[in-house]
Amino acid sequence: MHECKITLGKTIKNARQEYGFSQKDLCKLLIMPSDSFQTIDRCLLAKIENNRIDIRSSEYDWLISRIAGIFALDIIWLEQIRQQTEVEPLDLSQAVAVFPIYFNRKTYDL
Repeated sequence: MHECKITLGKTIKNARQEYGFSQKDLCKLLIMPSDSFQTIDRCLLAKIENNRIDIRSSEYDWLISRIAGIFALDIIWLEQIRQQTEVEPLDLSQAVAVFPIYFNRKTYDL
């Protein structure tokens, strides 16, 4: 049976998409002008949305209040979801990798 569980990453992603924000848009909204150390880039946001990092770490305490403010969500509810969110390991057993190949036209006279 498939387990369906609310995670902070899924919550953020759903809210972001509902508001029509790209990851880049949300990253701009998360910037704290008074503190340049509290920022998130698109790569980190993707990891958060896919539950690839431990969001329960104290370094992300500030994020909950920012997300709550941006999306008008209850901060206590978000904190409860945050505390139950576990890191999901990346399963590469079914992955198919495609690597781009670039040709130099001068070398091959295409």
